[in-house]
Amino acid sequence: MYIPTIIFESDEQFSTAMADNAYDIHMRTLYGIDNAYNTNNDYVTIAIVQTGDKEAELGSPREVWIDNLQGTLTYFEGIEDYTRCQEVVQLIKKLDN
Repeated sequence: MYIPTIIFESDEQFSTAMADNAYDIHMRTLYGIDNAYNTNNDYVTIAIVQTGDKEAELGSPREVWIDNLQGTLTYFEGIEDYTRCQEVVQLIKKLDN
């Protein structure tokens, strides 16, 4: 699965880069968490964030998956992608059991 690399030079550019890559980040959140759950992993990498020569990982440990998915659900509701909303809700229910 595609892991986006987000490159920025300042805090303002970081906010813009995150907004420009929002769809990819939320898709990666949905499918990355689903894959990690199904393969018994406790951590998912969502994106690589790069500033100049520094690189960091934007990821999510199991403890916050449901919170992250709630944010992803809000995003998909906002763009009216109800198919993805349904997938997110189903995954939240699976994780909540």
